Amino acid sequence: MKKLSPLWLVSLMSVAPLYAAQVPTGTSLATQQVFRYNNHSEPSTLDPQKIEENTAAQVALDLFEGLVWLDGNSNVQPAQAESWKISADGKRVVFTLRDNLRWSDGSPLTAEDFVFAWQRAVDPATASPFADYLASAHVVNAAQIVSGKIPPNELGVRAIDARTLQVDLEQPTPWFISMLAWPTTFPVPHKLVQQYGEKWTNPEHIVSNGAFVLGNRVVNEKIVAKPNPHYWNRAATVLTQVEYLVVDNAVAGYNRYRAGDLDLTWVPADQIKDIQKNLPGELRIIPRLNTEYYNFNTTKPPFNDVRVRRALYLTVDRDLIARKVLGLREPASTLTPPQVAGFKPPVLDELNQPLVQRAAAAQELLRQAGYDKQHPLKFELFYNKYDLHEKTAIALSSEWKKMLGAQVTLRNMEWKTYLDARRAGNFMLSRQSWDATYDEPSTFLNTLQSTNVENVGHWQDSEYDRLLKQAENSLDPVTRDGLYSQAEARINQQAPIIPIYYQPLIKLLKPYVGGFPTHNPQDYVYSKELYIVAH
Repeated sequence: MKKLSPLWLVSLMSVAPLYAAQVPTGTSLATQQVFRYNNHSEPSTLDPQKIEENTAAQVALDLFEGLVWLDGNSNVQPAQAESWKISADGKRVVFTLRDNLRWSDGSPLTAEDFVFAWQRAVDPATASPFADYLASAHVVNAAQIVSGKIPPNELGVRAIDARTLQVDLEQPTPWFISMLAWPTTFPVPHKLVQQYGEKWTNPEHIVSNGAFVLGNRVVNEKIVAKPNPHYWNRAATVLTQVEYLVVDNAVAGYNRYRAGDLDLTWVPADQIKDIQKNLPGELRIIPRLNTEYYNFNTTKPPFNDVRVRRALYLTVDRDLIARKVLGLREPASTLTPPQVAGFKPPVLDELNQPLVQRAAAAQELLRQAGYDKQHPLKFELFYNKYDLHEKTAIALSSEWKKMLGAQVTLRNMEWKTYLDARRAGNFMLSRQSWDATYDEPSTFLNTLQSTNVENVGHWQDSEYDRLLKQAENSLDPVTRDGLYSQAEARINQQAPIIPIYYQPLIKLLKPYVGGFPTHNPQDYVYSKELYIVAH
């Protein structure tokens, strides 16, 4: 491991000032600076500590701002913090906040707002879906607080003064700073949270600290944001309005895009060839650290039986779904995408066998588990409403009926109710996806740890937990990578999930939108970077 200098400093003096729209000289800007974004689903919440999905995170990235942000190339840039120092042993980070930071109501924003937010994130009473996030970052006492053993005020974070935030880690975590771009670590106005409780994000109460503020919200239709007059870099924000529209059907989104109602939308699978032919300059295929998979509820029959899980795991034609049913995706054999930094996927020979051979092995597993033509396997496939997810579900159910004689029922729900049902364990086999919140395998693999709140299938495997704990305690990247590979092999053997495909960002973007990031594999889009060119 590279030896750290006694004390090093990251500040605006040592990095390019990449923190706002960079409009090229001579660019003619449109009179109307409005960006209309198909956000796909109604966000489940706007509360940073309760966000778990990208539709909510996208809005939060505009309304709120953390200590750092990720630029268009996924590089860490200073945000609310103007600089930070890391100690020689890598276990203490001291952040210096910008001078005179304000909330959108004009009140002062201080280091105490970060302390409150971080303590709130790990507090079991908050029930944050990312409660384990700071434990994964190795913040002192985070894991013990999440498990209810000690109070939140013992978290290793404190305000030295109004502009100085100190974070203590249990061990050096090389990717720690990049983790702070995710909303769980964003500050919240502690006085308003204490005053209004769950209702603090209602339009009539909410204040934020990002480049934009909430204008109005029409549930299941759209959210409108306008520039925050108290944002520290307000002068460099070009857009005057951002609209996040809820269009949960890719075909409907495509039609509205063609009609000029949207500037950015998802691409329907059936239209890919037509788009490549007629709108090639507007199709954006951007690398992304994302895996689409199905999650077994391992606490209930029939999926408390590893033989049944593996039978389904083996009989998925990943190539068919990724390349033909949907298109432009890559078949997935592991939970962690191969492109994640420092990850070398294990070779899973059986997934390279012909499908007919895998089907024979799967049929034998089901026979051993007590299923045959007279007693067929029956279960329900659960997913949120979206045409691409429905195509995948139909393809899976068809394959399993053909190869295994399984009787599969399909069930879907709107996004928010789907999340609630999944969290409550009200499913048998549920569609899920994971986007990297930082570029390291643990962001994916931690979600299956026995105690992780994201482990909605409640898979319990001591060997898997042991491998991740060992990786967590290793400072050698080669050793960590080997342990991560073993953890993926364990997923293959026990099949708590079925990886289906790796998904890049496949979107349509109007050519007059400037500043859109095309090299950020974590899909972080900040509207403060965008501008509309005259057209």
